[in-house]
Order: sequence, then structure tokens, then C-alpha cells
Amino acid sequence: MKVLFAISLLLLTNSVYASVPDSVNVIHWEDVSDTTDRSKVIALSFHRMKLDSLPEELSEFTQLQYLILSKNKLEGLPDFIAEMTDLVYLNLAQNRLEELPEEICSLPSLEKLILNRNLLSTLPSCISGATSISYIDLWDNPIRTLPESLVQLENLKKIDLSGIKFSPDFQEDWYAKLPRVKIIFEEPCNCME
Repeated sequence: MKVLFAISLLLLTNSVYASVPDSVNVIHWEDVSDTTDRSKVIALSFHRMKLDSLPEELSEFTQLQYLILSKNKLEGLPDFIAEMTDLVYLNLAQNRLEELPEEICSLPSLEKLILNRNLLSTLPSCISGATSISYIDLWDNPIRTLPESLVQLENLKKIDLSGIKFSPDFQEDWYAKLPRVKIIFEEPCNCME
């Protein structure tokens, strides 16, 4: 039984970093010290710290490519996130975001945006400004609509909308708008009529 628990814990822990290559050294915020060279850190995790805001010192990490902010109490992000232009992976899963901050729309390198289990009802129309996005995870959000600007994301390959009920018409409409994108929907329902 202990072995099964250990394996389950390992799988759950690793899923947080699922899109971070094994070769990347992810540093947890609690392990950052005064001697940490902020210009050399490319992956930083604030996973499960129960934060409702991010420390201002985060802005000193100018080379970040992977930022893990999952399982906190964040309702927003600081403005300096827009300056993290090297970010390719941003994990905001399991926070309290009701709106996606527009600062994310200006991240030119962002490829993977993990937003599952927040309180989002839509994405901002400026999302088309994050031109490198290839994957958006919106699983289990109270999404009711999607911005038309999604069709402008030429690199978009996959959107996960599982755990959210949409009408057949809504699903068919988005399949037609994004024919080259794999959209993961739940079974359609007549719940949005």
C-alpha cells in the first residue's frame, strides 16, 4: 500500500511539471536565496504556496522560460509579467482567476498556457497577441464563450475544454472556426440554450 501511495504521489507531483523538459532544472521559490543568480534561472515554481499575490522579487528573474504558479489563491498577476518575454510555459492551474490578465496577451514566446480549475468565463480578445501559443488548457472553468480572436492564433494546435458543458451548436461552430486545432469538448448538451 505504501508503494502504491508513493507512486501516486510521484505521478501527481510530476504532472505539475508535465510540460517542463526533464533537462530543465526547476527551482522552487522556497529554495531561492540571496546567492541565487537570478539571470540564470529559467524555471521557477511557486506550486502549492497558497499565495494570493506574487512577490515583487519575481521581476528580477529576467530569463524565465517556465513559470509554475499552480495551486495558489491568485486572483490576478502583477504588471511585470508582461516583461517576461522569454516565457514559453505558464501554469496558472487551480487559482482564483476570474479574468485572464491582459499582460499575458503580450508574451511573444508563450506556447503553453495552463489555466485549468480557475473561475474563467472567457478569455480576453487580446489573446491573439500571444502569437506563439500552441496549447491552452481551460479544463473545468465556467467558460461560457470564447473570443473570436482565437482564430488568429496561427500556432494554436490544441485547446482543452473538457469538464465544461457546451451545446452542440457551440461545439460545431468552434470546430468550423478552428479546423486545424484539436479541441477537446465534453459530450454536447442543451444546457446553453
